[in-house]
Amino acid sequence: MRIGFHAVTLACALAGSSAQAFPIQINIPVNDIAFSTQTGMLYATVPSQAGLTYGNRLIEIDPETGAITRSVFVGSEPNVIAISPDADVAYVGLDGAGAVRPVDLVTISAGTQFSLGASSFFGTYYANDIAVLPGSPGTVVVALRVNGVSPSYSGVVVFDEGVPRPVSVSATSGVDTIGFGLLPETLYGYNNETSSFDLLRMTISDSGVSVAKSVPALITGYGARILTDGDTIFGTSGATVDGTQFHLIGTYQISDYNYYGYGSRMALDKSYDYVQFAVDDTIAAYDRETFIPTYVTTTAASGHVVGAANCGAACLAVAYTSSLILIFHDIVHDEIFAGTFD
Repeated sequence: MRIGFHAVTLACALAGSSAQAFPIQINIPVNDIAFSTQTGMLYATVPSQAGLTYGNRLIEIDPETGAITRSVFVGSEPNVIAISPDADVAYVGLDGAGAVRPVDLVTISAGTQFSLGASSFFGTYYANDIAVLPGSPGTVVVALRVNGVSPSYSGVVVFDEGVPRPVSVSATSGVDTIGFGLLPETLYGYNNETSSFDLLRMTISDSGVSVAKSVPALITGYGARILTDGDTIFGTSGATVDGTQFHLIGTYQISDYNYYGYGSRMALDKSYDYVQFAVDDTIAAYDRETFIPTYVTTTAASGHVVGAANCGAACLAVAYTSSLILIFHDIVHDEIFAGTFD
């Protein structure tokens, strides 16, 4: 049963001898979703189409109940969100202004936004991806893009409290999505727009960021994104790469994956050593080491997946283009489920 706007439901049913948990539903359009291990809450960026109550705001969601607990206005058309791994701060990319804005997650208050600049040929830069420097919550790395041009990637820049470091990675290097390695001076990037599908290792220094190595086609898939855990690089298309040696560790065989990358996101559940995937209407968890699926379920969700975030042990939050967020609990080790919700 689909329920009213902003309303939430949670139901459980039994399927044979295994308990199947139906997801919490939240009916609201969002562009991205993330989880803070510091606050234990989910955060999502809400576009202007949501209307006066939540439009152009960052909302806070309780993953246990699905309740929207707090929100803050952040600016026109908030999109990608990145949360510090060790501090109560989030950074939101603003597509209306071509800027990034920090948000204090304790007080749920927005700080001063900073501009990403502009190309002399293609106009305003926008945040394609954001990564917060571990141990330095005032420093972020932004993978830039421009609109109306293909490929859209436009370089990588390090910002300290909104001030760019002088050395940056050029647009020709081809970086769409980024993640830090084991050491804070190591940054990985992936080109998901051209057939070379370059995977890059970059070096962060006091002067900025530079490319150390680039290898084609270890991860493939247009629109695919990367997620890093130390120097292990996970691609939403299923490939897993050792970033120190740049060799393929293995591939998760993801059902229904679209080669063009639409509707595929992933998260890591470190409590169970799971790799969680959301691919359109399929939710799956795989054993990280064996690459074997331990949980699979299908939903009646329409549209593509725009964001996914692990929200604790056996928990996954997924946002869809159909103005829907689903929060799955009890993604249980060694249980494989199949079912739908209405």
